[in-house]
Amino acid sequence: MQPVWFMFLGLMMVARSGFAEDLPVSDPLPPGVLTSADQSDEWKIKNALSAAPEVIAANATVMDWPADFKGPNVHGRILRQGSNGWTCMPDTPGKPQHDPMCLDETMMKWMMATFAGKKPNIDRVGLAYMLLGEAGADQHDISAKAPPKGKDWYYVGPHVMIVLPDADRGALRDINQDISKNEPYVTALHSSSPLWVIPVAKAGERIVTRKAGDK
Repeated sequence: MQPVWFMFLGLMMVARSGFAEDLPVSDPLPPGVLTSADQSDEWKIKNALSAAPEVIAANATVMDWPADFKGPNVHGRILRQGSNGWTCMPDTPGKPQHDPMCLDETMMKWMMATFAGKKPNIDRVGLAYMLLGEAGADQHDISAKAPPKGKDWYYVGPHVMIVLPDADRGALRDINQDISKNEPYVTALHSSSPLWVIPVAKAGERIVTRKAGDK
């Protein structure tokens, strides 16, 4: 007969695994629930691809988040190989809202360097989609895992992100930096390559697509 503590631990592991798989792929998370890396590959693929329009997602590579951005495998595990130069990634763990993203090659370079604490050295325009929106911890530091002391998460609706070449960062000098306006704003302000975020809906809203002529 197994010790009581061993049986309890087993039940907790089953419950935790089942709960993770029950998380919605793209619908809003229940209050108090955070995103988790404890999902199946199939779940992560669906979640990641929900970040971009179908024309991008259809042939995009899906890559999981690396366990350590400063380790030997900074590009994470490939969950699905694509062919169009775009990479989609599932939720970052520990967030109160879904935040999958699909990035072109330049924005992917920016993301990997920034999360590793390195200078991105961007020399061309980059683009990313986050059509489920996100919850950000710190407007100044996109890699922050929690809000600064005394502050809360800020929420952004579905949006696209643009990074300019480092030589042209001055073009963003007069762009809005107030997140609360739900207007285009500049973030990652401490980076040598700040991001221009362009919301296409309010926080908490979802984009619904339909074909021309549909009612």
